[in-house]
Amino acid sequence: MKNVMNKWRIFLKEEKSKSKKEKDFKTHKMYDPNSDDVIDAKTEKDHNDAADDGYIHIDPKDLRDILKKEGGAAGIDPFLDSDDIDADEDEIRDALEAMDDVGEHEDGDYILADDEQVIIKVVKEEIDLFLEKRKRRRKRKKKKKKSSGSKDACYRKVKSRYKVWPSAYASGALVRCRKVGASNWGNKSKKKKRKKK
Repeated sequence: MKNVMNKWRIFLKEEKSKSKKEKDFKTHKMYDPNSDDVIDAKTEKDHNDAADDGYIHIDPKDLRDILKKEGGAAGIDPFLDSDDIDADEDEIRDALEAMDDVGEHEDGDYILADDEQVIIKVVKEEIDLFLEKRKRRRKRKKKKKKSSGSKDACYRKVKSRYKVWPSAYASGALVRCRKVGASNWGNKSKKKKRKKK
């Protein structure tokens, strides 16, 4: 009986701690950084699910408005000084990075891209990718041309003798020719016949 009572006490303590956690959790809104979708996170489970889907705590419209007021680009200070945003610096940076239409400049400023700039950026990236592929192809072709062998006297002599080029026989003949030299290759030497007694 004592064991049952101890288990019951443990159970009651766990329930109290769960209810405290639920009481500590405050209902709040979460925003999709790339659309107008807004979710009310009423429980911790709702909050975690929304966070896994990429939702943020700061309204992206407020962030965009600040960037527009600053002329399309701003450092982190205007966001921290704003009355509309109640978040720390790391949370603001995470929210800005989650937004597709906001990029970070190499100096650390955040830049709001309008539709025309986004299209130009995408086209520029595609052109750069195309040119890079083209450059790689040209390098490969140059390597292939260099590795195809030098066109020396043996190459010309052997290629003229074999109908099928390239072939294993022709390649072997080319190697043998280069061993003995072009002037010596292909000349049959007369062998002395031995007389049988």
